[in-house]
Amino acid sequence: MRTKMVMALVGLFVVGGGWFVHRTLGGPEARPAPSRTARLATAKVIRTDLSDYWSETGSVGYRKQRTLRGAAAGVVTWLPKPGSVVTRGGTLFRADDRPVSLFYGSTPMFRDIGTAGMVGRDVRVLADNLRALGYRIGAQPDAGTRVTLPGAGDPKDNQVVLTGRDAVFTPSLRDAVRRWQLHAGFRPADGVVKLGDFLVLPGKVRVGATTARLGDDATGDVMAVSDQDKAVSVEIDASRSDDVRAGQKVRITLPDSSATTGTIGSVSTDVKSGPTGADAPKVQVVVTVDKPSALSDLTSADVEVRFTGTTVRGVLAVPVGALLALSGGGYGVQVDGGPLTAVKVGLFADGMVQVSGAGLTEGARVVTTA
Repeated sequence: MRTKMVMALVGLFVVGGGWFVHRTLGGPEARPAPSRTARLATAKVIRTDLSDYWSETGSVGYRKQRTLRGAAAGVVTWLPKPGSVVTRGGTLFRADDRPVSLFYGSTPMFRDIGTAGMVGRDVRVLADNLRALGYRIGAQPDAGTRVTLPGAGDPKDNQVVLTGRDAVFTPSLRDAVRRWQLHAGFRPADGVVKLGDFLVLPGKVRVGATTARLGDDATGDVMAVSDQDKAVSVEIDASRSDDVRAGQKVRITLPDSSATTGTIGSVSTDVKSGPTGADAPKVQVVVTVDKPSALSDLTSADVEVRFTGTTVRGVLAVPVGALLALSGGGYGVQVDGGPLTAVKVGLFADGMVQVSGAGLTEGARVVTTA
């Protein structure tokens, strides 16, 4: 692709500018023939950094989208409006007219919690969220404390040592559960948390499309949720995945042609095959917009994302219009007031081209198109 770009740019210059080299480099008649329509100018040879770019189409959407399913059997009896935000302790939906609350954490609820002395990470999630909601849960035993789990058999066989991520379902915690149940509308408010009474997510969520309807089974897909923050998702060829990395800056062109910047947040390691098998495999890149307000008026839209490819640093460069195609092959530049100098070309970027050649120095002036 780069070769095609070089020939296209040089070809345009040669034909449109009217330049032609009569003989090979060093011949007495190696002079550019000015066209009647060409306006000649000069430009300095500069030392700079060059980067080439490529662009892909990305999609604006909300970050960390996922589908919620209920954890307990029941019938969906209430759903929130799409676009609403649910925070800690809020109701995600109702099943059998019983609220399903949102708690923050990393351990999902996997059992009923209601027997005094129960120990576990799920009990810790319950305790931490009730405390954060303002309920007094009482003191918890310190990590390293040996406690006896409820159940039949020899108590010595039911002892565990608490870790820092465990909590104990104490009488005080049960009282806090009753108060929370009364406030949230659970009936009966008996201090027993049933499986599915709350769902655990990392934080507050924005409700997207509701996939369930009133009367549907609550254990199926109920709704889509996401973060409130927007991001841009882009699929790139898997062969380019080594060229991008988290933290790399990109340029984003919005539908109204305005531009903003973004930062690559993640590059997926999951390679997806094309729909027909003939398309190149793809990986997903998620870009965070540096100024979120730039996307405030967009719910979903296609944008252009420009990625940086190869970068060369501290190289000599001239405008692309200074290149001349030599009759013996290769390229040269006409030093202002001096000889035609053969150059080796490198990276093309933003109208400039990397060059090197004998006697070519920083600050020299070369003839170029105006």
